[in-house]
Amino acid sequence: MRLFDVYLDTATAGRVMAHLLEPPGLGVRFESREEMARRLPTEIGAHLAWLASHGESVVSEAHPAYRIVDEVPLAGNFESGDDVGIFRPDFVPVTDDEIERYLRIAGYAHEDLLALVGPLDDAALDWVRDERTRPIRKVIRHIVGAELWYMGRIIDDPDRVPLPAVIADADRRIDATNEQVERVRIVWPAFRRWAQHLTPDLRGRVTVPTWWTHLPGERWTARKMLRRCIEHCREHTRSIERILVAYRER
Repeated sequence: MRLFDVYLDTATAGRVMAHLLEPPGLGVRFESREEMARRLPTEIGAHLAWLASHGESVVSEAHPAYRIVDEVPLAGNFESGDDVGIFRPDFVPVTDDEIERYLRIAGYAHEDLLALVGPLDDAALDWVRDERTRPIRKVIRHIVGAELWYMGRIIDDPDRVPLPAVIADADRRIDATNEQVERVRIVWPAFRRWAQHLTPDLRGRVTVPTWWTHLPGERWTARKMLRRCIEHCREHTRSIERILVAYRER
């Protein structure tokens, strides 16, 4: 049986966020380590099954074994806008083949997201389950904003150097429409083009951005940008699925 390496973000309040970096795409928050111990094998198994369903060469296991190989303490509590840890593998520059693999998996995530939200009417998009839950329309907006933000994590300071054209164009086009699904159709191809044309400098650099953030000090690399794109889209696609279950059962 394969033993999967899991990397943890830990919050002072006791919450943890578990990341599976290989195969990439799984980032799951838990209220406690006890909850993580109960649920994480199932989450990893579901991730492997999802990859296999899209044709990736992985061995599906219902209850895979794992080990914690690194932990990063964070000041936030894994809410929107809080920092997310960087781990040893994130510092390795990405190769052409690795970029294409990350983007292929991210493509599955965005296909699933668009298939889920594309047919929804305004009633479903704007329904609010409870005071702690955003409507689906705002979840989509958050995904789009995060992916623009991820692209901006490894650039030069935009106060000193003009934004790369692909990011500036996507930002302009997104601002020009209020249709959230259309925004996804804009940002994902832009993210893909940006990643496919990363220079050797951008592939290997470590940045500590002070722009577009209220938490300066978080470190970023191209590999972290790519894996977070998958993790974040998958995480919020699952949250939308839960909202829709409640909406249809209401």
